[in-house]
Amino acid sequence: MSRINNYEELIADQKRVENKISEQRLAINEGINDLKEKLQPFLYLLPILNIFRRPQGNNSFLKAATSLGIDLVGQTFLSKANWITKLIVPLFFKGFSNRAFSEQENKTEQASN
Repeated sequence: MSRINNYEELIADQKRVENKISEQRLAINEGINDLKEKLQPFLYLLPILNIFRRPQGNNSFLKAATSLGIDLVGQTFLSKANWITKLIVPLFFKGFSNRAFSEQENKTEQASN
């Protein structure tokens, strides 16, 4: 970087730096938009799997045991799988089991009414 000797050079350098910053912002925004497009199919899965849903207050022993069992089975059967498979498969089974338990609870509530 050369030494700035006068005001005009200072203004020119300031404009150069501002242009570089705006180019970097555009590159970052393009990267974020590309990432959003790539993650869009996974965002459709979130409501289906109910991963980020708040847990209900009436957790039973059966739900806890099922969750623990899924974790243990996932660790043993998926020990040689890649990390994404180790992440997704237990989440899928936990979402599926939670949905099955909630359907069973709804059936018992309807039967009691």
